[in-house]
Amino acid sequence: MTLDEKSERRGRTFGRRARFSFGLVLLAVVFTLGVGLGATLAPAMPPSHSQAAPSPAAPISVFGEAWDVVHQHYVDPSAIDDQKMLAAAITAMLETLGDQGHTRYLTADELRMHAEELSGTYTGVGIQIEERDGNIVVVTPLDNSPAQEAGIRPGDVLLEVDGQPAQGLGLDEVVRRVRGPEGTSVTLVFQRQGQQDPIQVTLVRETIRISPVSWTMLPGQIADIRLSQFSSGATDDLKRAIAEAQAAGAEAIVLDLRNNPGGLVNEAIGVASQFLPPNSTVFLSQVRGGDREEYRTDASASPTDLPMVVLINGGTASAGEIVAGAIQENKRAPLVGERTFGTGTVLTEFRLQDGSAILLGTELWLTPSGRQIWRNGIEPDVRVSLPVEVPPAMPVGGRPLTEETIAQDAQLQAALRILQGYPAPGTSAPRPGCLRCE
Repeated sequence: MTLDEKSERRGRTFGRRARFSFGLVLLAVVFTLGVGLGATLAPAMPPSHSQAAPSPAAPISVFGEAWDVVHQHYVDPSAIDDQKMLAAAITAMLETLGDQGHTRYLTADELRMHAEELSGTYTGVGIQIEERDGNIVVVTPLDNSPAQEAGIRPGDVLLEVDGQPAQGLGLDEVVRRVRGPEGTSVTLVFQRQGQQDPIQVTLVRETIRISPVSWTMLPGQIADIRLSQFSSGATDDLKRAIAEAQAAGAEAIVLDLRNNPGGLVNEAIGVASQFLPPNSTVFLSQVRGGDREEYRTDASASPTDLPMVVLINGGTASAGEIVAGAIQENKRAPLVGERTFGTGTVLTEFRLQDGSAILLGTELWLTPSGRQIWRNGIEPDVRVSLPVEVPPAMPVGGRPLTEETIAQDAQLQAALRILQGYPAPGTSAPRPGCLRCE
C-alpha cells in the first residue's frame, strides 16, 4: 500500500448567484465619498431582507455567492484568475483541518511533480537545490546528469531560469520551471563564489533517476547512510548501500533520517525490514472508526545486525517517523536529535475533475505500542539540538565528509560518540548497542 494508493473522483459545485440592488450600492458609494477616501463601503442588502434575520444556508451555497460577487463586482476584472482563486480556496479549507504539511491540495501540474518524486524519476537537468536565506543554492549535481556534465558545482547560486530572476520565486516554483518535457532546453544562470562573472548554461532536459540513498565512511569504520525520502526503490538502494558499507569494512551504521519528508508505505516497511527481525511490528494503522491494522517487517528479509544510531529532527516526517518509531520501540537503536514533525496520517488521493487532487489524511499512524505520531512526533532518546544556521552534515554523491563538516554537526558527533563507546552529551554511560563498550 502506498500513501497515495487510494483515489476517488469528487465533483465541484457552486451555489446560486447573489442579487444586489444597484441603487443601494450607488447610495453607499455616495455616502462613502462624503465621509472621505479609504472608508469601507456599507454592505448592500435587498430592501425586502434589510430587517430580516439571515436564513441558514449551505456553506457551499455561500461560497458560490462569494465567487459570483467577485466576478460581478470586483473593480479590476483582469485580476480575476479562476484557477488561482480555486486553488487558494481549497488550500485554505484544508488548512483548517490542522494536518499542516501533509493533507493538502495539488494542482494538476503539482500532482504530476508529486508523482514523479515518489517514483524516483523525473525529467529535468539533474541538480538538487535548496533555499538558503532567500537564495536558491545547488546542493549537488547528480552523477552523469546534464548539470554535472556542464560543470555545475555544489554551492552555486541560481540567479535566473530562462531569463526570470530565481530570487523571490520560491523553491517549488523554481523546480517547476527547471523541469519540463524531455528533449527541451532550459537556460540557467549561476553565481559561483570567488568568481565575478555569472555562469550561463543551456541544458537539455532528460529523464533523471534519483537515488534516495547515499553513504560515506566516517572515522572508526562507521557508515553514514543518508535516506532522503521513501520514494520508489528506496529499499533496494538501502540494501545496496548496506552491502557496500559492510564490504568496505563498516562496523556500525548511522542512519540519517533528518529532513526526510516521508513517501511510500511499502518502502517504509522495506526499510525497517533491513534493521528489525522478521515479523517485527513496524506500525499500526487506525481508521476514523477506531479499527486498527498491524503492519510487520518482511518475513523473508535478512536484516543487518551492525550496531546503529538513528538521526532525527523536526524535518523527519511521515514514513520517516514510522521507521524511527519502529526502531526505537523494538529497542534496535537509540534515536539522536530533536522531536520529529508529527505528521502521522495516511494520505489518500482524491482526484478532482480538472486533474487536480486532494491528498487527505484518512488514517492515523501509530507506533508498535500504540502511541499516536500525529501532532506528537517521535521524541529522541538523546536530545541534541542543531542551530538553524548549521546544515546537517550529510553524504552527497558518496563524497567523504570533511573533519570541519563533522565537527559542526553536534547531532552526528553525538551519534559517533555513542557508537565509539563514549558517553553521549547529557548521559553518564554509553547507550546500548554501541561499539567497544566497556
